[in-house]
Amino acid sequence: MKLRLALVFLLPFQLFAQTTDSLLRLVRSLPTGVHRAEVLINLGKNLWIEGNDSLARQYLNEAIKLGQKHNFGKHEAEARLQLVRIERDNLADVATAYAHLDAVDLLAKNLNDKYLEAFSYIRRAHLYEPNFEKQKEIPNLLAKAQRIVSEIHNDELQSYIYEREALQLMNQAKNAEAIERMFQAKRLQEKYPDLRIRRSSVANLGVFFLSVNKYDEALRAFEEAAVIAKQLHDPRAEAHIASYQGEILEKKHRYAEALVANQKAVAILEMTKSSGKLPRAYARLGGVYIALKDYDKALKYNQMAAQLYHKTMGGETMQHLSQINLGKIYLIQKKYSLVIEKATVGLTWALENDPPLLEEAAEYHHQLAIAYEKLGQPLKALEHFRAYKTESDSILNNEAIQKITASSMTYDFEKKQQGNKLRIQTLENEKLTQTRNILLGLSAIGLLGLAFVLWYNRRLKLKNQELSRKNREIEEALFKGQKIERKRVASELHDNLNTKLAALRWHLEAMQTDELNGFNQKIHNKLLEMANDVYADVRLISHNMLPAELETHGLHAALQKLMLQLNVNSKTVFHFVTSGSNERQPSPIEHQLYNIALELINNVLKHAQASEVWVSLSQSDHQLSLTVSDNGVGISDESKSEGMGMNNLRNRMEALLGELTIESAYTQGTKVTVGIPI
Repeated sequence: MKLRLALVFLLPFQLFAQTTDSLLRLVRSLPTGVHRAEVLINLGKNLWIEGNDSLARQYLNEAIKLGQKHNFGKHEAEARLQLVRIERDNLADVATAYAHLDAVDLLAKNLNDKYLEAFSYIRRAHLYEPNFEKQKEIPNLLAKAQRIVSEIHNDELQSYIYEREALQLMNQAKNAEAIERMFQAKRLQEKYPDLRIRRSSVANLGVFFLSVNKYDEALRAFEEAAVIAKQLHDPRAEAHIASYQGEILEKKHRYAEALVANQKAVAILEMTKSSGKLPRAYARLGGVYIALKDYDKALKYNQMAAQLYHKTMGGETMQHLSQINLGKIYLIQKKYSLVIEKATVGLTWALENDPPLLEEAAEYHHQLAIAYEKLGQPLKALEHFRAYKTESDSILNNEAIQKITASSMTYDFEKKQQGNKLRIQTLENEKLTQTRNILLGLSAIGLLGLAFVLWYNRRLKLKNQELSRKNREIEEALFKGQKIERKRVASELHDNLNTKLAALRWHLEAMQTDELNGFNQKIHNKLLEMANDVYADVRLISHNMLPAELETHGLHAALQKLMLQLNVNSKTVFHFVTSGSNERQPSPIEHQLYNIALELINNVLKHAQASEVWVSLSQSDHQLSLTVSDNGVGISDESKSEGMGMNNLRNRMEALLGELTIESAYTQGTKVTVGIPI
């Protein structure tokens, strides 16, 4: 299987370096055969990237006919998958795209080709993303693709799955997880020389950073993506990048520059007839015109966005950005009835989405509150204003903020450690170099040279000792700072946020729901359920971020209490086993091991689907060992070595000079053991 895949990818990698012109010359001279089919497919991909969809379709359809005529099933399928990718940008003939995918599924089955089968699932999931009615099918499609990719171990397809999962996580407001997943995709894609593979992941990272207001990180990602787009002669990617750069400029109130960037994006998308992406570009340009108070142009572009979105997507679906912008314009024009009409429909769509689009719903409630107030209907205005405040408060994603803060602290700490290690290594290298040079002159300078060498070595040794001492002081200070910050964050979560969440729950529970209609009761129940979930999460985080037992009684007592809490709050049964001495260890070691245990338990709860978990703590004269094992679904070999969680664990073990061992088999559970010398 590995040999066959190597042969399949050999020729395409040779073709990747060729320009469109060279491929055009090559295809004119090639006879009918497999080589011609491969050149036609790569030519179609290049032309699509360069914005020439019509010619790309022509060469890809020729590849399909060639594959059908000579029974080149794999090449026929690859050409069809590329045509689906082109249609994803345009959304003008989705029915034909579905037909191509059905044909690929049949070819994959007849050829018993797992790669094609998995790729078809990924392409179908990508095609479903703009369609609200089909979005619920995406997780199942990605799960099917993942099962196959775990079997065939293909990094290219794995990276595509990570991309699609990242977008799903971002839609669920799980911003930190989405950014981490997109980084996983980018790392896998960087193994391949073909820039086309990572044309979207880098730009999407910029979009994700923008969504959490990390403007500097977003701009850096967009700059990297712009380099790739330029090398690929990719106008659509340039439009994508320009659009989001315009959004950042708009948020910074640099409206003139934002206007130029958005006009560039619209011009490129109109030139390439990318009807799938034009509605958002029109709406974004219309939003800038609102900021510039040019309401005629703002109305024009937002109406164009709404009309084109209806045309491409069909049904009654809507482009929320243009819908919200139209509401803003109608408020300015005092057309309050139109505001109510647009915002009411938009609110229904936003709340019925899974998960609900809280930011859009909040804006619709805000517009309705203003419109009803202007029309002299204070009760309805008050109702929507209260809903606006509720939705606005719910938008705050505490989990994402917490994870990003923790990741930032970990990154800064590791960066400082790496810098100190580098300085030590530099001094050691300097010592070796200088010592060698001095030894070469010993024959001439005799005892004086030897004395100088000894003096110089001692001086460098003292420098190294001083730097090592400062490094330990920095680590101790950072550890103390982390403890103080954890206590502060835990206190804030418990005393402030937890109190507000409790009050929110009481208010929701106290509401008279008998007079509510079915739709509003459904919303009330959903809000109450979400409030209870957030309340439980915050309690668990605040109580376990830095437990008092860890400070007063040590690691053994802290883990024992954690097991009791988990057995109350979790459907998974936790067992705690200890052996050997329970002697206290230095505080940094106990804190690190407690954090490792928390991270491993969190991984089990999120991914293992286990019914029972065993946590074992053993201590001998020379080693302290922690083992977390479960009876869950197990983890793949790739997950053992990659991912932000495994990297964090290994970094912690390196800091403690310990060892990490992972034992797992599919459906046989997982056992993770860490050992630290004492």
